[in-house]
Amino acid sequence: MRSRLLPAVLAGLILLALLPIAASADTGADRQLDQVTDLMRVGRMDEALANLTAMQQANPDQLRAWMIKGLILGYVGMADEGRAEANERLAADPADGGGLALAIGIAVADGDDATAKDASARLVAAFPESADAWDIRGGVLSMQSEDAAARESQAAFDRALAIDPKHVDALINRGEQAEPTDPDAAERFLKRAVEARPASTDANDAWTAFLIGQNRMAEALSAYDAWLGKQPASPIALMGKATVLADEGRYDEALWLVQNVVRDDTGYRDGFYLEGQLLLALGRSAEAVDAMNDLLEQYPGDEDAEGLRSEAAAAVQAAPTSGNTTRPPTTAATRSPAPAFAALLAVAVLGAAVLRRR
Repeated sequence: MRSRLLPAVLAGLILLALLPIAASADTGADRQLDQVTDLMRVGRMDEALANLTAMQQANPDQLRAWMIKGLILGYVGMADEGRAEANERLAADPADGGGLALAIGIAVADGDDATAKDASARLVAAFPESADAWDIRGGVLSMQSEDAAARESQAAFDRALAIDPKHVDALINRGEQAEPTDPDAAERFLKRAVEARPASTDANDAWTAFLIGQNRMAEALSAYDAWLGKQPASPIALMGKATVLADEGRYDEALWLVQNVVRDDTGYRDGFYLEGQLLLALGRSAEAVDAMNDLLEQYPGDEDAEGLRSEAAAAVQAAPTSGNTTRPPTTAATRSPAPAFAALLAVAVLGAAVLRRR
């Protein structure tokens, strides 16, 4: 039998450059916004929205915060409320940055490319010297399918970097754009992102995912260690490192990391699922069944958990006559070259899906 790699872990390693933060300086607002996006990653959308609202009271003009608010509202079924707020702000001032960025986030969540594209054009017209505005514009264009939009997207990211050479999200976006055709250039952009903000979840996640995609596993593990040196309790870093260790057959080490994650977040569905996979791989099938039973108490009907529980139960029954042959995937997940803005959208979708399970 073959065990499945946790879909959310795949999403993290394949798609996530996670949500890049706005400025080159590591400000308190940046750290708060990083916490918001981390909560989105693990499906805690209500907490993410509450933290974002508190942050905006002290930092009402941060454009990315408004866009992220639009994404959250769109995916928790509050798009109408968000749209009304955006319309009210824009009625008072058609060039209001918060209103435009909020409208962009809601439009992206709705899949309304035309509205997002129009609002992002208005945003850079109103804020031509804002690196955030140009990065948002580039992100919107990167989600369009036309070749011309791809070129415009790159130009927008380059404009953001001309304004602020240490703009973390623009560096990540440019790195991911370059990766399919020029991995050397991608590496330079992503290294610069980590250097600009060494404790950034987004920069570190993008950098480690790039190394995994290049099959540079030893370097990826070293990068995870450096990341954990800055963020020892980061569930994203711990889960990412655990997945690489599992791919190398180092199941005991991987399990220790995952158990640290689920100890600190008893509602973290993805952590419990990976714990079950690792227990099964180690031949501890009865414990894997128990772990999936615990998961299903919190997430009734979870198909992945039910499937893994059945697999583990079959291994328990077969134990007297045959050894355990289940193993986590032996090939590390590689990531597609989706831009960071698309990764942000994937995080919102993933978080909303986890939220709906509760």
